Amino acid sequence: MIESVKDTFLYFAYGSNLLKKRIHINNPSAQFLGVGRLDDHQLDFIKYSNHWKGTSATIVPTTGTSVWGAIWRIQNKDMPALDRQEGVDTNWYFPKTVNIFTSNGKTVECRTYQQTINPPPRSDNEDIPSDRRPSITYLECIINGAVECKLPEDYLKKLKKIPHNGQEAPEMIAKLKGQEN
Repeated sequence: MIESVKDTFLYFAYGSNLLKKRIHINNPSAQFLGVGRLDDHQLDFIKYSNHWKGTSATIVPTTGTSVWGAIWRIQNKDMPALDRQEGVDTNWYFPKTVNIFTSNGKTVECRTYQQTINPPPRSDNEDIPSDRRPSITYLECIINGAVECKLPEDYLKKLKKIPHNGQEAPEMIAKLKGQEN
């Protein structure tokens, strides 16, 4: 059961922080609580990250679409580290509070992050333009995290159809994608 606990907050991860190994680097207190769905938002990519050698994920308010992700409980003392990781201080992402629907039919309030620049809306069956595609490494990190968190199979199939840009992130980053080399 997902409930509030003193000195903690709930965080909805939809990108690289789906992967347990990745989120624990900067947020050691993160505790996986389950999966959830953010309605009227679409997963998309726009800002290029030198770190990942491709664009990073964002959520775009879009009526009639949903993004699945992981719900984490994190200690309040780790919020500054999460904000730094998400680039709040560099205006890469901004934090926002969203209502997440859980598998048991409840709604919980979570902190999540949206990029400060949003791509133009696109239809669900429209490919992401080539200049906005994530790297192989980043996409594998998201997919491996989605598998690890047991996101719904139909959503996982959607993630696997996202085209990448053909680039690999540096080896140090690649180790975080959830596959040991």
